[in-house]
Parts: sequence; C-alpha cells; structure tokens
Amino acid sequence: MIALMCLVAVGGKAQTFGNDQVVVSPLGNLYDDATMEMALRAARETAPRRHQAYEFYSEQAYEAYRNGRWNDVINNVNSALKTGFYNGSLYFFRGFAYESLGYFKYAKKDYKMAIKNGVYEANTALERVKQKAKRK
Repeated sequence: MIALMCLVAVGGKAQTFGNDQVVVSPLGNLYDDATMEMALRAARETAPRRHQAYEFYSEQAYEAYRNGRWNDVINNVNSALKTGFYNGSLYFFRGFAYESLGYFKYAKKDYKMAIKNGVYEANTALERVKQKAKRK
C-alpha cells in the first residue's frame, strides 16, 4: 500500500521512506477536519517504516559512537531524528560527537536536550563542555 505524507504548509519538507508518496494539501489548514484526518492517516500508515528507519539509524549511530567515527554519529543521529522518533541517548551521542570535533555550541545544545529527555549523565558532559568553551 502506498502511504500518503501530507504537507500542510506550502513549501514544507518531508522525509519519505520506501514507497511513500508526498502530497501537498491544497488547504494548508490543520484545523480543517479533513486535512487533520489526512495528516493523521498518513502518520499512522508510515509509522512502521519510520520506526524501522529510526532503529536502523540509531544502531548505526551507536556503532559509530563506539568506534569514534564522530561525523558518522552526527549523520546517523540526524537521520534517526528525521523519522520523528527519538530518545535522549541520541542527543547525548551527537553532543559527544560535536564536543569531540570541537563544536561546543552544538554539543551544549544536544546535552541540554539529552538532560530534558532523562539522560542525567549529560549534566557532567554539559559542565565539561562549558569549561572547554571558556578556554577556547
């Protein structure tokens, strides 16, 4: 079955998976019942494929993290987050990759998101990166 991805904002972007088909809603109003139903149906129909992609990219990000391939960590975490699924560990891994590459501003942002999502060891990492940023 071909799933529909509905873009309700003109000029919006969507990530598609597999055989998904992108359709732009002419209404552009999420408060319209028909448009809302179409958007919800599209989200339900694509959820299994998006979750499968999320699992794949998350595993790739973790493997890259364990092997110190920081650019691969960033790329895989970005791809995983584009699926609409997430967990705090992804932000922690990407934050560590940014920190390792010297991108402290991005590392701080990701560590804060990791903390918000329950990865409390990111507190220590956040303090460490703040100190590094001061020295830089």
